[in-house]
Amino acid sequence: TASLLLGCAACGEHGGTVDAPAPDIEFGPELDSLPALPPGTIIAPISLDRAAALAAFERTVPTRLGDIDQRQQIPGSKRTSYAFELAREPFAIGFAGDTVILVAVVHYKGRAWYDPPIGPELHEECGTGDEVPRARLVLRALPRLSKDWKIRVRTRLMEIDAATPTERDQCEVSFLHLDLTKKVLGIARQAIEKILPDVERKIARVDVQTPLAKLWSDLQNPIRLQDSLWLLLVPSAVHLGSVHGESDAIIAEIGITASPRIVTGSRPILVSVPLPPLGAVRTDPGFAILIEGAFSYSVMSSQLTKRLAGRSVKAGGGTLKVKHLTVLGVGAGRLALGLDFEGSARGRVWFLGTPSYDPVSGLVSVPDLDFDTRSAGMLVQGLAWLKANAIREFLRSQAKVPAGALLGHVQTVATKQMNRELAPGVQLNATIEQAEPAGILVRSNGLIIRARATGTGRLTLGREIFEKKTADH
Repeated sequence: TASLLLGCAACGEHGGTVDAPAPDIEFGPELDSLPALPPGTIIAPISLDRAAALAAFERTVPTRLGDIDQRQQIPGSKRTSYAFELAREPFAIGFAGDTVILVAVVHYKGRAWYDPPIGPELHEECGTGDEVPRARLVLRALPRLSKDWKIRVRTRLMEIDAATPTERDQCEVSFLHLDLTKKVLGIARQAIEKILPDVERKIARVDVQTPLAKLWSDLQNPIRLQDSLWLLLVPSAVHLGSVHGESDAIIAEIGITASPRIVTGSRPILVSVPLPPLGAVRTDPGFAILIEGAFSYSVMSSQLTKRLAGRSVKAGGGTLKVKHLTVLGVGAGRLALGLDFEGSARGRVWFLGTPSYDPVSGLVSVPDLDFDTRSAGMLVQGLAWLKANAIREFLRSQAKVPAGALLGHVQTVATKQMNRELAPGVQLNATIEQAEPAGILVRSNGLIIRARATGTGRLTLGREIFEKKTADH
């Protein structure tokens, strides 16, 4: 009792003074006790360059087949022979959903010879004059990504037929009743089908894994938004989304499973993991992001003092006038609020409570604020009136600081800074929608106020990240 009385002098012009010590500060290891948000998806479209794919087809599918001067015996007929020549124009490329369609015009000509038992050899030809018969060649290519990040292409010869049914695009030898159109195009079909696996092998040589492994590594690095403000994407898995064609490419949308968050403080240290195998097809764009803003105790103290200094509170034994307010973190999720006052008495007392954030008002308050045990013990004799409910309720209702602007600022900065180039050829575009509170952490140097927000993210991957190895290597 004697020690408690040392801080109190009852009697005097102001009716007494009290100088209560600050509560003990007992911070243990600063563990993150808030639950993690479920991971979401950032879309990263990978384009199979049309020019590279087309070049592989152009190089592999022959532009010429046969020789008009080289006779070939017709099976089963020793007296009949023929020759043909076929020339292909460059492919035109189109898309049907997730399929590449390649179309080329083929010009062909033919000759036929018949050596009768008696008399001179007979021969007839078509396409060797001004008008050369035409055929239409159609190939289909269906690209896919395998689990081991290889481009797999299934190709199929869809059509090689006369361009029209008119005489202009037919080649028949009337005296032999021999349809060279069917014969020549049948041989061309066999030759093209034989070389299509080589096309698939050449396209499969495009190196997707190496640049994506580099990108994956880059995505795991903290991204500095501002001083002491960091964006962490925290990627954990990759899956294949939709596949579709655009004007100049086939687009495979890769979904990167990520748990993005915006944190304050020094540069976070993260453990890097290698690029995982490609997962099965999923379509679940969008993510939830954890946004946090740091609110220092000095700022909180300054704001409270500026707003409440000079305010008076009437209690049963006198009037208290606020001079200064001091905010401290004391551990175990609690804040201490030091009240310096004058009036019917003067001095300092301390209150303890758990902070709370109201998203509607954007205010941080301490609704359970109450006298610290040591402060309450020192309010004896003539100062007991200070323990009246009026003072406690005044602080509970008035000791509030705005934090909505802080989170709004972090959200604005995050939205702006998440639309940025992450690496050469890699552009991140993201939107962040309105946030909702996720909790408050009481740290030794300030409050960490957190909010959840939903958003969408998309990585635009430039072709330059795939340029080291192309389909002709």
